[in-house]
Amino acid sequence: IAADFVEHCSARWESGKSLLVCIDKITCGRMYHRIIPLWLTKAKAVKAEAAAEQNSDKRQKLEAKAKWLDDTIIEIIISEGQNEVADFQKWGVDIIPHRVRMKQGFEVGNSRVDVESAFKDPQHPFRIGIVCAMWLTGFDVECLSTLYIDKPMKAHTLMQAIARANRRYPGKDFGLIVDY
Repeated sequence: IAADFVEHCSARWESGKSLLVCIDKITCGRMYHRIIPLWLTKAKAVKAEAAAEQNSDKRQKLEAKAKWLDDTIIEIIISEGQNEVADFQKWGVDIIPHRVRMKQGFEVGNSRVDVESAFKDPQHPFRIGIVCAMWLTGFDVECLSTLYIDKPMKAHTLMQAIARANRRYPGKDFGLIVDY
């Protein structure tokens, strides 16, 4: 799933932001650790492809994609739980740096922007959120273009989740749902 996610998400690099929905918090952390090395490998491959490209238009497009891959921030967004540090450590995941980012947000110039505002901002490089429940209901991100679902959902929760990617936005007429 991580490999498919990286290939698909990187192919849609010009379409907007993405959410990956996992079955639970631990799986969010484990998926993050599977995605990051694949993401870095993809970025290297695109850079190599750009360097080898003879057509200047295609090379510029590949260079822009490589920059997008390099600049993209992928982050876990989950609610805080008791004993979460120990629970995540059992699975080889250090949740502390992710928790710090979830609480402190991103540094922008001399100020900070919270993770929600950063994700809603189409210009901010926080482009991929990995969630299990947060942001699936009542969280409008018009520039969210793709929702990747790796979690059984039904009824109201499924409809609300689908609605996250189905908002109109300039240059976007629809959202895409990828159901694993």
